[in-house]
Amino acid sequence: MISPSETSVSAADLRQVMSHYLTGVTIVTVMKPDGTPYGLTVNSFNSVSLDPPLILWSLDNKSSQLSLFSNAAGFAVNIMAADQSQLCRRFASQEDDRFLGIDWVLGACEQPLISNALAHIECRPWQIYAGGDHTIFVGEVISAQHFADRPPAAFFKGQLGQYES
Repeated sequence: MISPSETSVSAADLRQVMSHYLTGVTIVTVMKPDGTPYGLTVNSFNSVSLDPPLILWSLDNKSSQLSLFSNAAGFAVNIMAADQSQLCRRFASQEDDRFLGIDWVLGACEQPLISNALAHIECRPWQIYAGGDHTIFVGEVISAQHFADRPPAAFFKGQLGQYES
């Protein structure tokens, strides 16, 4: 087995290689303890298991919102469409009130769902794992709904775009 100290891959090299992997774009949302919604753009998202239904996403350990998500009773994953790139950028920014002027509703798990997203996946926490410089959140899917057949938002080589089949 190779130990981490024996690896020769730098963070910059790995980031560059991973930029060639096309991902979807999501906005993960949660309700703050004061009752205000919060969300952030995430592309480190994927399914884990169909039985039980599990998904995962990860968050940088330096994030100021790590404790918010770590202590939340649930979270929602909003799968975004290509025509929502401005929204994806907004939720990736340092803007304080990212939900200002955004249509959203509370879902079955009492978490904010962004209106007009391609899909919503509502979760309760299943497990949280340390993953190097990130924390991995695994959620048990409580509700999953698909709403529209529009091209999805895509992230490739550091750019937001769209995938068309």
